[in-house]
This record gives sequence, structure tokens and C-alpha cells, in this order.
Amino acid sequence: MKAFVLLAFVFLTGKVSATDHYSWLRDDSRSASKVLDYLAEQNNKTQQYQDSIQPISESLEKKWQENRPDRAEKPWQEINGYEYAILEHNGKKALLSREVGHTVTTELLNLDERSTAHDYYQLAAWELDSTKTKLAIAEDITGSEQYQVSVVDLRTKRVTPIAQNVDNSLGWSRDGQSLFLIELESKTSRPYALVQYSLDQSSPIVVLRELDSSWLLSYYQTSDSQFAVVQVNSENSSEQRLLDLGSGELTAPLLPREPGIEYYVDVSGSRVFINSNHERSQFAFYSVPLNQASQVEQWNTLFEPADESRVNNFYLFESGPVLISQSGATQSLHFFDSNNQYRLSQPLTEAGQVAWVSQVGDYASNKLHIRSMSLTQPAKWERLSTKTLKRTLFSQDHYSHYHKSEYQTEQITVNSDGKMIPVTLAYRKDKLTKKTPVFLYGYGAYGMTMKPYFMPQIISLLDEGVIYAIAHVRGGGFYGDSWYQAGKGINKENGIADFIATARALRTYYQGTRSIYAMGGSAGGTLVAAALNQAPDLFDGAVLKVPFVDIVNSMSDSSLPLTAQQYGEWGNPNIKDELKVMKQYDPYLNLRKQAYPPILIQIGLNDRRVPYWEGAKYYAKLNELTTGHGPYLLSTSFTQGHSTDRRKSLSQQAFEYAFLLSLTLKDIKAEQ
Repeated sequence: MKAFVLLAFVFLTGKVSATDHYSWLRDDSRSASKVLDYLAEQNNKTQQYQDSIQPISESLEKKWQENRPDRAEKPWQEINGYEYAILEHNGKKALLSREVGHTVTTELLNLDERSTAHDYYQLAAWELDSTKTKLAIAEDITGSEQYQVSVVDLRTKRVTPIAQNVDNSLGWSRDGQSLFLIELESKTSRPYALVQYSLDQSSPIVVLRELDSSWLLSYYQTSDSQFAVVQVNSENSSEQRLLDLGSGELTAPLLPREPGIEYYVDVSGSRVFINSNHERSQFAFYSVPLNQASQVEQWNTLFEPADESRVNNFYLFESGPVLISQSGATQSLHFFDSNNQYRLSQPLTEAGQVAWVSQVGDYASNKLHIRSMSLTQPAKWERLSTKTLKRTLFSQDHYSHYHKSEYQTEQITVNSDGKMIPVTLAYRKDKLTKKTPVFLYGYGAYGMTMKPYFMPQIISLLDEGVIYAIAHVRGGGFYGDSWYQAGKGINKENGIADFIATARALRTYYQGTRSIYAMGGSAGGTLVAAALNQAPDLFDGAVLKVPFVDIVNSMSDSSLPLTAQQYGEWGNPNIKDELKVMKQYDPYLNLRKQAYPPILIQIGLNDRRVPYWEGAKYYAKLNELTTGHGPYLLSTSFTQGHSTDRRKSLSQQAFEYAFLLSLTLKDIKAEQ
């Protein structure tokens, strides 16, 4: 992995301002009876409403089950002549392996058996040792993203616990007798120490400890199995070292940390390859002999975009490096030969579709796989040989009850104070009327682009007579880094304004008079909740999923592990002018006496990214101030964290959609 490490959310465990009227809802132990009773009481109220709309939820889930696709074969992950995949096997989900070119499979791990005893379960990572007889696994059984690591002896099936309270990075030593893991601080959950754990249960060895609370430690293996990269990063800077997996030795930083300078390396044989912005505002691609890696003056430029394009990522193969760059909304692949000479470039996908490199083979495979789709085009896989540059269709999902010709997807632009904001939308042609409601989704943070995925769930909304739209506001990555910078930190208001402008424009899309229902999760919850404060009459309902809404309180707490690192994303409250901006957009602070539309808020008790009290406090204050008629619902999962357990994800999504659809039915009846 050479991609940028973006911590897309905030770990929050510090103190709440003493003047916060709802601070009693915060309980770091997650065991106070007063708080748990309150959350359970709200769940009971939510359940009553959920029961009243159960026919809608059940109808959606039934349609999703009936319209299950003939799922295209997913490319298996290729490592050292073997392929691996997590698939249904003998009626159960399992991690499987097979030799490349063969069809006989071996079951390495039965995930259903591992998950049976837990209300929440996620296999976050796995890694085989060099002998392929030991399997390391990182599992989350609470939803807290605090992982437990075990080793499975594939011959005896014995499972040995190795460590707890670590992240999901797994790295074997060359001799297979120890694991390199990233420990989390006990109170803050900040990844801060690289520790070597021996399988003989001897005392762990701390290889590196990062003491600066605004920097995070991470780890990834290089294309050369001899090395791994140990990285620390802040909000806009990185520092990397090479770890010899044979000797356990760690080099000095290849380039000392410096504000605003990022670099990401990989190793192939005797050379190091680097994606870095140390010489220019955008990233370029470099190479240097391994023994001169720390001598930046020896870094040789292999590829430097002529325009403002950004090198987003790169992969190393025997055939040569492959780069991914972005210019505006267009991504391109750039190919080099084994002598690092440029060969050619090509678009990542055809116009009108979204695509990404999804499954990459190892160094010797010379293969990468591209996944592409649109809101109305089922997903397909293409295999690209980095040696021959031939690109072939590998597989494509097929839905027997889906007819693409019945649907329409478009990308329009909306004027937001002189900026043209792209909006991707879709609808069913025969369901489009002047009153067709709009479900508007937004995120707008961390430079992340919300891709227009093809999903049967979204198609079911189109079948119900809904326009589904994604607002690509500033703060996201639709047009690259400049688009991100225009909506982060002190510019956060721009993304909110973009979302409001999009909602206003979609009200009259195709000369209609439309209801607008907003959806946002995590940082997208910030966007939607802020828009609700500024223009409540523009929206007819909203779903906020694990929303980050208590910005100033959280970012003002210096005891929080990521506060300093997140100043660039949300603003620095220690700077007067930035605090002023934060107070202007903060969703929680700006709740006031006005008529809010109906809102469903979903939170997870074990959430360590955006903890439950953010949504709970927002809900309590909303209920006290709103002059609207609601409903206002708070749903707390007591067994989940930031992510939904896969076993419950469809039912939760059905409830979210049913909530909004129930509001559209009320609006239709009111109009009649």
C-alpha cells in the first residue's frame, strides 16, 4: 500500500466542556445505568416507529433478496503462486486458497464459526507466514476497532491468542516465529507503537514508539518480502523507515518529518520507489538505489506530471511500475518497463463510469484488476496484464430482473456561489414525475470521493419512485486536491453551502416541485446536520448515521489523541479566526429554536471514531429546541461501533430507507 493514510474520522475520548448542558450523556466506560437507560428508552420509541413502517422495510428486504444477482466471480488475491478469497464455501463464509491456474480449494478459516459466539464480528486482516502453515488473523468482536490477533496452526487447527488492543496491521518475521503488530494506547486508541510479538510467548519487544500524540504509526509490507515500511503521519506530513523482516533492524527515517511534506515508498530488489511532494506542490514519482535511499539528492525523477495532475498511488511489478494519477475528475494509468522507462498512459475507465484499481496481484503476477460501474450499470471486473498491457473483461454481475434501459443516470452541475458543483443522479424513467422526491447523499471531507456505486438497494429506491443523487461538494476529492483544499478547515462552510445549493437546485430538477431527503454518515453527518441548521425548510427529512456533530467541543479538548492532527480538516479552536469559523458551522452548537424536518440518528455504543455521545447529545438538544413535528428518532446499537455488522447491515439499511420512504408517503397524502 502506497496510498495516503487518511484518518477519515476522529477518536474521541477526552473531556466535554463543563458548560455543556448535555455532558451527562457522555460515559467513557459505557456502563453508567443512567445513560444506558436513556439510550434504551429512546430505542423503545424508535422501535415503535420502526414497527409502524415494518411493511416498507420488509418489502425492501424482500426485493433485495429476490433481485440478488448472479454475482460475477471476484478476482482472487494472488500471492507467491497461490490465490486467496473470502467466499461462501459449503454453505459458510470462509477464507479459501488454491494454486494459481487450479480449481481445487483449501479452507483456511471458517468465518461463520469464528463469528457465532459474538454479536459483532469482523475479520479485519489475515496474513500467512512464509511456510503457509500459520495464519495470523486480526478480529474485531465489539465494533470498537480494537483488534485481537491470533495465530491459526493450519495443520492442527489450533488457535493461539497473541495480542489484544492492536490495530489490524499484520507482519510476519522472515522465520515465521514472530509477528510485528501496532499497539494502541489504552485510553486514546491511538496507534503508537510497533511491537514484535514472539510465538513462544516471551516478552514483546518494542521496536518503535511514537510519542507525539498528533502523529500516528502504521505499517505495510513492501513488494520485496525482505522489508516492510514503518510510517508515522500527521494530518499533512509523513515519515517512513524500512524494517528488515529478517533481522528486525529498523533504519533511520528516509526523509525527516517536515510540515506539509509527504512521501510513500516501496522496495523492489535493490531499488526504492517513492511518491513524494518534497520538491513540488503536487506529487511526483522517484527511484533511488536501496543503499542511497536516505540521500534525497540521489532520488531520480521517473514521472512528473506536466500539469497540476497528482500521482495518487503506484504499484510495482516485474514488468515495471504502474502509476495512477488524477487530473480534475479524470484518473489515468501510466506504465513503465522493467528498466523504469515510460511506456504509455491510458484512462482508468470510459466516460460516464466510475472505476478504481481493486485487486492487485503481487510483484511476480504482473496483474491488476479494475472494477467499474455506474448508478445504473452493474459492476464489472477487468483484468489488465501489466506486461502486455492487454485489458480484458474478467466478469460482470448479472441481475435477471434488472433492465438497464429502464433507468437513467446523469451528471449535472449546480451553481454554488460561482462554483459549479457536480452531482451524480439516477432515476427510473417511467417513475419520473414533477413530484418525484430526491434522496440526496453527501460526505465532503478528507478528500474522499463518494463513488456512484451500483447497488440493488439504490435500484429499489428508483423503483419506488425516487431520484437518488450524490452531491460531490468541496472538501471531497472529485476534482482532486484543489477541490479538497477548497472545503477543508476554515473553508468547511464551502462544502455546506454546496450541499444546500444542490438541494435547492434539485427541488426544481426537470421543472419539478420536489421534496428533498438528506443522508450523511460520520463526516457526512457533519455536512448534512450543518445544512439542516442553515436551511431546515429546504429538507423534508434526514438520516444521520454515526454523525460527527460536536465539532468545537471535541476539537477543543487537547487530551484527544487526534485533535492536533485533525486541525487541518476541521479548524483549530486555539486560533481565534478559525474558532469563529468552527462556531459558525458546528452542527451541535448551532441547533436552535426552529422547525427541523424529521430526523433519524443512528449511533453505535462501541464506536471509537465518532463515539455514541455525539449523536445522543445532538438528539437530546434537537428535541428540546425543535418546533417541528418530527418524528425525531435515536437508534443505538449496543453491540456495534462505527461500522455495521455485516449480518445486520441490510436490515439497518432497510430501516433507513423505510424511514425516508414513510415520510414521502406522508407528503404525498398531505398534497392530496
